Amino acid sequence: MKKRRKGLLGLLLAGVLALTACGSGGTADTVVLKIDNHDITKYEYMVYLYTTTQSFVSAAGEDVWNLDFDGQTADELVEERTISTLQSVLAAEEYAAAHDIALTDDQKEEAAAAAKQFLSTVDADALKKMEVDEEKLVPLMEASYLYSLVYDSIASECAVDETDMADYYAEQKDQIRSDYTELKVATILVDDEETANEVAKRAKDGEDFASLFKEYDVDPKVQSGEESGETTMYQSYMLSNFGLTEAPEVGKVVGPIKMDESKYFIIKTLEKTVPTEEEVKEKAETGYKDKIQTEYAEARIDEMVKAQKVEKVKSVWDTLEKFH
Repeated sequence: MKKRRKGLLGLLLAGVLALTACGSGGTADTVVLKIDNHDITKYEYMVYLYTTTQSFVSAAGEDVWNLDFDGQTADELVEERTISTLQSVLAAEEYAAAHDIALTDDQKEEAAAAAKQFLSTVDADALKKMEVDEEKLVPLMEASYLYSLVYDSIASECAVDETDMADYYAEQKDQIRSDYTELKVATILVDDEETANEVAKRAKDGEDFASLFKEYDVDPKVQSGEESGETTMYQSYMLSNFGLTEAPEVGKVVGPIKMDESKYFIIKTLEKTVPTEEEVKEKAETGYKDKIQTEYAEARIDEMVKAQKVEKVKSVWDTLEKFH
């Protein structure tokens, strides 16, 4: 669980792309939101709004803004999630202060590095809207990392019943074995349907897959020699990522598989490695423990959040920009 959680903001920042940085403007410190006795400034809110927006687009694509979420628009849901994230971070700060939880020097350095990375990779227009600079962003990132420590501390309070864990293993072991079976595959990426059909046919007819790869693959990293087209992945990932109902057996070629408007994959399974019973049991126990402790920690933090009072500064709130 600790590897999965680097703080709410840290998680949301993962995968954010673009370029350049920007200094703060005169309105950045304007208070836009009050959570209990805490003032949330414009730049704080806008940073979290940006990362939440990016998370939504990453999960659902640009069409997310046209979707209905049980009577809520995407913008309303993003706003709600942004505020609840800020609430959770503030709740964690108060819990940390009451329980002597603090970042180590190494964790502070990691947070500072993450802040620099954010500023160096985010679109200039987005940074202008946020009105944030490194001095302002580092404390936000530290608060995000502190949330991770609090979360893990609360989760560790939850004892896991050994009998329930054994029952979970018995029920889920077959699925876990299937999900965590490793497949080594060779892939060929092409950028038009006609070529994809030709390559797939030649590969299925028995032509050397490696030779076809050298002839047809269009990935720039492959062409520059950085990648070989071979990769190893869990079976569950392969099924979901490529939209397959079953994983191809060793030696079988599948495809072409359409990934977007102009990208197609042809795939050949090279090796299949099934986890041992001991590995399956370990994954089942880890998965069950994470599940129970996650539910416990999130319920505890939700209790803290529900006790908070949230008030928007309407005269400012109504002027805030969006990131789409």
